[in-house]
Amino acid sequence: MDGNIAVVERGNKRVQIFDARTGQSLRCFPVDGGRPWGMDMDCNGQFAVTFHDDVFSTGNRAISVYSQEGKLTKTLKPDCLRDPCGVAVLQDGRMVVVDRAQQSCLLLQPDGSLIRDIGRGLLQNPWFIAVDESRGLFLVTDISADQVFVFDLEGRLKFSFGKTEGELIGPIGITVDPAGNIIVVNGDNCRLQVFGPDGTYLRTVATVKGDSPHGIALTPDNHIAVACFSGHCVELYRYK
Repeated sequence: MDGNIAVVERGNKRVQIFDARTGQSLRCFPVDGGRPWGMDMDCNGQFAVTFHDDVFSTGNRAISVYSQEGKLTKTLKPDCLRDPCGVAVLQDGRMVVVDRAQQSCLLLQPDGSLIRDIGRGLLQNPWFIAVDESRGLFLVTDISADQVFVFDLEGRLKFSFGKTEGELIGPIGITVDPAGNIIVVNGDNCRLQVFGPDGTYLRTVATVKGDSPHGIALTPDNHIAVACFSGHCVELYRYK
């Protein structure tokens, strides 16, 4: 988003936008509902935020969409949602949502209606997701299986990786660069690793210093932004 970094905060229940060069907070806006978890930006520059129930209330499982200015434009509460986590919005407005409780990924229409349930019986503890639309694939991290699973949008498993060289340990955040290379951060050992489009290990960029790395994103100036959950910060690492 114009080189800035957007972060959804679970504790403060808000989205905050930072200048990626200076780290200065540019603006923020509150998000209403349960506990916000995942976020992605659609082709119109709007933020899609997933919510799940907190300890004080139920019935908050939803996907809400906000404008750049923080105006709520719509909230979706499809019956198929149980514990939404990571989310990726496709160019045509469809969404892929990770549902941890159902151990699967839900491909949804823009109105929230279910197209198909993907990965059930394969995924153990999925968290975050990235999409490679040029190849018609999406990639989901599984912190219990120590793998990344790659599916096509028809729901077919194409391949998985993480058990060989550059072994993954609790993979959590994931993104894809313009060449199709896959960037993954491990929750357990905090390694920030790069794999080829076929899952072949390429290199380790760094060991994240902040506690509990979660979501990651690639900036236009080739830095990897890592949101650190327990460290309450965003760290940037040079990618190229």
